[in-house]
Amino acid sequence: MENQAGEIGVEQALALVNSGKSIFVWIGGWSTMPLADLLEIDGNKVIEANPFDLIENYPEELKGYDKPIFVCHHGVASYEIINELKEKGIEGYSLAGGIEEIKRRR
Repeated sequence: MENQAGEIGVEQALALVNSGKSIFVWIGGWSTMPLADLLEIDGNKVIEANPFDLIENYPEELKGYDKPIFVCHHGVASYEIINELKEKGIEGYSLAGGIEEIKRRR
């Protein structure tokens, strides 16, 4: 279920990614493997991106997904990213609570 406009919970995010309709986009600055490990998914379901590059030059590899799911540490930066991208006509989700929410649930 979506929380704040554009935020998505862990379970719904996993369902979208596992269906192939979405992908996790880690913008937290370190390797994607800890995120994949925490979510217990294959590493190919997570990509890493620089938040500033996303705004300036949206990656082609993300254009094949309905709404990529952006993930940061606490959900704040990813929420800002989706709002910036929305102004450019690009839709996405922010994982509510970020990776810290995932850790809290484990």
